[in-house]
Amino acid sequence: MRIHIMIIVIELLILNYIVCGVTAKGDWELVFHALSGKGENVMKTWQTKFKKECDILNLNSCPCSVKDGCLPLSYRWETAKDQCPKILRSIKVDFWECLNIQKVKVELISKEKTVAFVEFDGKGSTYMNWFHKSRVQKSSWPDMRKGGRFNFFSLNKEARHGRHFFISKLYHGCPGDSGWFVVMDASGSKPCRWEKQNSYPQFLYSKDGKVIKWQNMKYGRAEVLNIYIKRA
Repeated sequence: MRIHIMIIVIELLILNYIVCGVTAKGDWELVFHALSGKGENVMKTWQTKFKKECDILNLNSCPCSVKDGCLPLSYRWETAKDQCPKILRSIKVDFWECLNIQKVKVELISKEKTVAFVEFDGKGSTYMNWFHKSRVQKSSWPDMRKGGRFNFFSLNKEARHGRHFFISKLYHGCPGDSGWFVVMDASGSKPCRWEKQNSYPQFLYSKDGKVIKWQNMKYGRAEVLNIYIKRA
């Protein structure tokens, strides 16, 4: 019995290493990369699992093409961003719960500089529940605290309007809607002027370091959305 348990533990350790590639312990690993205005649905892509047959014990050999929207294990967007026509999603997302994830980070980038970010506690999370107010550890918005007031802090609970990865403080009619960040996908109705964009997706965020009223139209539009994980 004890030998059997040891074999299982060793297999899980090997699986964790193979799934995660050769990234050094404690490094941020890019698992999702999206550009604004490219016409793809960010939330749908995040939820869509890898379709091609893959050997779970040898993910490095899995067929993974940037042209197909697959994020290679060793991909670095900083050096390959000009070759990225699609939203890219890593196979690691499909094995989220076996990766011993400690932290998750959402980062917004414009002109190759970070303009906003939120770091989350990733321990014991799934790929659909890590984005939650109770998990916030650090943020570029000082007034956004995990014990604060939010009417939405969710990946997809406001899908009726295509408002995903949505961090909202208050609804008070369109002029009074206030928040910090939203991925605005093309799907869903768009009842408010602030969410009607010329192209989608758009990564809208407060540039003031604090909550804003969206209808004032003084939000920023980030060019890039990246999601990272950090393992133990």
